[in-house]
Amino acid sequence: MNEIDIGITIYVIFMIVAAFVSFKYGSTMIRKTRLFLPQVLIAGTINLALGIFAIIGWFFFSWGVNEFLFFGGLVLGVVLLVVGEAVLITILFLKRKKWIQQ
Repeated sequence: MNEIDIGITIYVIFMIVAAFVSFKYGSTMIRKTRLFLPQVLIAGTINLALGIFAIIGWFFFSWGVNEFLFFGGLVLGVVLLVVGEAVLITILFLKRKKWIQQ
């Protein structure tokens, strides 16, 4: 593996970890406070912020390497960010009744 493969792997793993961290925060706080909408907004904001940090890191990594790598990584990051937000909100919404009733 060369440095570009390692960079892409770290980038994708960071985006997945960001979604997981925001899910854990959202699920824990929904169970603790019994408030759904404020905790989903905070969890979504955490995911968005970590995703933007990953995209900014990708800019710094790929800017001098190759412009196709730069734009391809940008598209990959935006797609992962949108999919991560959608999955996060969907899972939190589907499990909200169970967590609020506990």
